[in-house]
Amino acid sequence: KLVPDFALTLHFVHLLVTSFYSRSLPRNWLWWALQAASAALMTVGGVWSCRRRELRPISFGTGADPGGGGGKAEGGGEGGQGEYEMVATEEGREGGRG
Repeated sequence: KLVPDFALTLHFVHLLVTSFYSRSLPRNWLWWALQAASAALMTVGGVWSCRRRELRPISFGTGADPGGGGGKAEGGGEGGQGEYEMVATEEGREGGRG
């Protein structure tokens, strides 16, 4: 995935901007430790959230929605369960004339 690439590129750009502004590489070990910890945290957190999002159950418009995706069916049943009603498009309203 692109998460590690994004996190490390962002920190590299920060290093460039900091170096150009101060006209030297940062010499403080605390700055380097903070950058390494920040990059690691961004990478781990980003990969974790991407995996969590990709592994969520998919809802196809049924009443059962474990992932909270909001795919509720419209219809005559109790609790949103029933026939799914499609909304006609402009093409469908005109009878397909073109």
